[in-house]
Amino acid sequence: MVMEILPESIQAKLGGSTFSYMLWGQALTSLLFAVTYSVYWQRREITNRINSGKLHAWMRGILRYWLAFEICAYGFAKILKTQFGVSYNRDDMPVGQLSGFELTWNYFAHSYAFAVIIASFQIGGSILLLFRRTALLGAAILLPVMVNIVLINFFYDIDPGAFMNSVLFSLGLLFLLLLQRSALVGVFLRTGSSLPEPKLGFFRYLFRFLAVACAFALIFYFTTQNPPTPLAGKWTVDRLIRNGDTVKANRWLTDSTAWTTVYLEEYGSLVFCPNPYVYDDDRSIWARYKYDGSKQQLRLIFTKTKPERKDTVIAAVSHFDGRHMEWTGVMDKDTLQFLLSRVERKK
Repeated sequence: MVMEILPESIQAKLGGSTFSYMLWGQALTSLLFAVTYSVYWQRREITNRINSGKLHAWMRGILRYWLAFEICAYGFAKILKTQFGVSYNRDDMPVGQLSGFELTWNYFAHSYAFAVIIASFQIGGSILLLFRRTALLGAAILLPVMVNIVLINFFYDIDPGAFMNSVLFSLGLLFLLLLQRSALVGVFLRTGSSLPEPKLGFFRYLFRFLAVACAFALIFYFTTQNPPTPLAGKWTVDRLIRNGDTVKANRWLTDSTAWTTVYLEEYGSLVFCPNPYVYDDDRSIWARYKYDGSKQQLRLIFTKTKPERKDTVIAAVSHFDGRHMEWTGVMDKDTLQFLLSRVERKK
């Protein structure tokens, strides 16, 4: 926080590596202090030369106020748009080229109202931490929010400093909750319902099992209707031959059926796109597909069709080796031949 308010000229001189060293230096210093002071505290307590109850009260108070300040700062950052602000150059970047950090920022920046709701939980929970009577409620509100942020920071490669902060905040909140673990166990695990219990006997166990099993079976059934296929991926049309004539490379500029890219999505969606650079929904054609590996056939069922187009097209697949393949079929009375190459997905 202190480094962030320094003039930009000083920040530029220090450089990013200095910030990184200072971050790890603070972490190691804090850890060293925690271990050293714990040993000192324990020894003083053995000789009855320290009031542990009073010291605990001070330490918990410092922890609550520190958490409230830090988490509040992140909440106000969302409201004032220093977090999740609009980036105009990033708006023009293809989604596939965005890093995890950029993708996260774009996602949360899409809805300012949603960012304000998250900020409200952070600020409201932080205010509750400032009072002893409501500290437990504040920690209970904030911990799920912070755990979610920890997971986002870790799996989407957010800045290491932000990740470390989120972990420390979560541990602090967890500590405050565990101070009341007996009360929490009583509320969540031992409190029974005041309503009469239906006499179902064995069936209550069966119904509990079915509630989960039926949900799994429903989704599993959908996956069996469109099983994963080795054809899934983005494919570049190296050559498109229509009625024996090769379609010119720049024909896509004026002809939306001069396709240059084919997207075969998982679970049966297919898109023919004429633009070789970006996906153009207005000029693309969607279809459902089913691939029969034994017959080497691709069945296309068009979902956005012209009146004269047949609803279903059968294409023969040949020379498939995982990286290249060839399609041959008839569409709109035209004999088409596609020579395709797979585009490796960027990680």
